[in-house]
Amino acid sequence: MDRWDVIQGRVVSEKALMMQGLNKYEFYVSKRATKSEIKKSIELTFNVKVNGVNMINTNGKLKIFKGIAGRKNSRKKCVVTLKDGYSINL
Repeated sequence: MDRWDVIQGRVVSEKALMMQGLNKYEFYVSKRATKSEIKKSIELTFNVKVNGVNMINTNGKLKIFKGIAGRKNSRKKCVVTLKDGYSINL
């Protein structure tokens, strides 16, 4: 996979912003991406050194709106921990 295909965007939430103080960053990634691919693409894209990668698979939830059932998309997120002295300016 190309490094631009792996990272789909960053997660913007209160929890993700608080984790930045602990040198951890949260991204949406491709469903087929592996930890090593994510690590390599983060290091090349942001010019940092990655200490660890944790992944979270979220299943799409069933939603009912005005009596019509639908489903939200399933997504894959990752939490990237950087080595000391490195940071990402988002």
